[in-house]
Amino acid sequence: MAIFYPSLEKISKFKVSATAGEWTLLEFLKNCLDDSFEVYFNPFLNGDRPDVLIMRKGYGVMIIEVKDWNLSNFCLNEKKKWIYIPNYSIVKSPIDQVLKYKNNLYDLHVEDLLQMKIRDFRHFNIVACAVYFHCASQYELENMLIKPYKDDKKYQSFLTYNMDFIGKDGLNEEDFINLLKKRRIVAKYPSWLFTDVLYENFKRLLSPAEHLKAEGKPYKYSDKQKNIIYSTNLEQRVRGVFGSGKTTVLAARAVQAYKRALSRNNTPRILILTYNITLKNFIHDKLNRVDETFPLESFIIINYHQFINAELNNLNIEMEIPEGMDKAHISDYLEKMYYGNVQLFNEHKNQIVKYDAVLIDEIQDYHRSWMEFIKNFFRDPQGDYVLFGDVKQNIYGQPTLQKDVVTNVRSVNELKYCFRSDFKVRDLAQSFQKNVFGDKYDTDDFSENGSYDFFGQQQQKEGYINYMYLQDKDHIRSLYNIIRGNILNKAGNISPNDITILGFTTGLFRTFDAYYRYACREKNNSMLETIETMYMSNLNYIGKNNDKNPNTGWFNNITEHLKKKLFIKRTTLYDTDIIKLRQHIAILFTLYDLFVSYPENFRERLIEECDKCGISIDALIAFRKHYEEILTQLKKKFIIQIIRV
Repeated sequence: MAIFYPSLEKISKFKVSATAGEWTLLEFLKNCLDDSFEVYFNPFLNGDRPDVLIMRKGYGVMIIEVKDWNLSNFCLNEKKKWIYIPNYSIVKSPIDQVLKYKNNLYDLHVEDLLQMKIRDFRHFNIVACAVYFHCASQYELENMLIKPYKDDKKYQSFLTYNMDFIGKDGLNEEDFINLLKKRRIVAKYPSWLFTDVLYENFKRLLSPAEHLKAEGKPYKYSDKQKNIIYSTNLEQRVRGVFGSGKTTVLAARAVQAYKRALSRNNTPRILILTYNITLKNFIHDKLNRVDETFPLESFIIINYHQFINAELNNLNIEMEIPEGMDKAHISDYLEKMYYGNVQLFNEHKNQIVKYDAVLIDEIQDYHRSWMEFIKNFFRDPQGDYVLFGDVKQNIYGQPTLQKDVVTNVRSVNELKYCFRSDFKVRDLAQSFQKNVFGDKYDTDDFSENGSYDFFGQQQQKEGYINYMYLQDKDHIRSLYNIIRGNILNKAGNISPNDITILGFTTGLFRTFDAYYRYACREKNNSMLETIETMYMSNLNYIGKNNDKNPNTGWFNNITEHLKKKLFIKRTTLYDTDIIKLRQHIAILFTLYDLFVSYPENFRERLIEECDKCGISIDALIAFRKHYEEILTQLKKKFIIQIIRV
């Protein structure tokens, strides 16, 4: 029998009961599959909630979306949009819904999976998709979703490679095993693509280990922090100065909210929302340090916009942008129609799965309307609703009232003690408040921190602040020289692992990342896709659609040249060879871009890479100049992708 997560017994006790279609599918899988299969029901994947996910170690994954729909109530329009006939409204296609779950596994959830897909597009086949229609037969599905479009080659090709439909009569062992064979989840030999490392990455996402009390590193909470953490007051607002431990308290309070929710629900879900996606790992680390025992899978940590996107997909709500809309107006349109549309969620309030507690970090970045429907539609009224923030970090200009953030919680708890008080950065921040925001906000009072004198001597605070005005317009080269100089000169015993670079433009960071790696031949850890990865994404697309694009002469030219140089005496190239070839092109193009901007720094490095590929630097320069117009257009597309990230 397949191994179920959670067990079928626990599923039967869920607060929100499984539908008839879901139960039918689960019972079938129990009898059809052996214990080499893992079946996950409604896994919470940071906001995404696919109905059923099947995983088999060494073979692959299948996501199955379940619909108990009467198909006579639906039709497809000329754009294959699903129309609900009783009121002629558009609902999100189950096909798009399950594909969104799949894409999010690659783009957001599973470690390393996106990079693997970009390097080798065959990794996209690791995850298969299917939709089970509980109230329809295979014949009805064929007549509605396949036969009417038999002449649409693009659609038929899409179905062949991406999608399977299962009717109620399709739930028989022979047909289902054949479907798994088609997607290579049942095969004679394991898949070399679905490695044990990748399997473990999926496993950690789908069934993270329980956090044990002994694994925590106990904090010494202040009395004020303890009052907030262990308070049974459901609605609270916590305002604190920078360095006062707001996020530390948030993590501890989230665990206490989980423990209280166990009395109402045997599988509580605690939602922790941020505004900035980069805070997710920081909050997760704080949660890991809480000295309690709790299952990590019960805590969903996600930024606001990803959360709403996921919920819209869970609710089958189609997110559409009108054709031809000016890009400058898209953000306002999405806010009005989706992210800030209380009425939209009110219409679907009975379908929304509520969380047993909601905690929001950096509340000063939230619109008031967001707070309202998070509180009213996504939180169990018996659960916690706790907001954390600091009005002086209101960098997005949200409305304030009497020098404070406008929220939907009345009482305020304040944390005034700055645990960074022994660091020079505290004084810099406080001075910045007085001089820049003195008229807008109340300046932080650190009187609770006490005196810094020791027998009349000023305490020597930790750290140093060095402000450098970069007169050179080339900030990347200047930044590299500063950082590399600190490392080589061991300034303050700095290790490369202790250096973090922050900023606000992704384009600068990607270029600096490439500059640093190729200049000093050392790796670094970037939160962004590298320039080579972005090139690979475009090269894979061009290679796949080469016969449909008239402007691919440059691609054929360099590809044929590198084939002869890299694979001498080979008449047949395997997929791995093609991937390796495109990786060489991506590296050559990245180095060429650096060479154009910094010829004296990267000429020798580019010559070295050219030698590996059997091409002279002069030939590469001539090639790039010959195809300059076409490759400039490629770069424009490339830059647009970077901006969207």
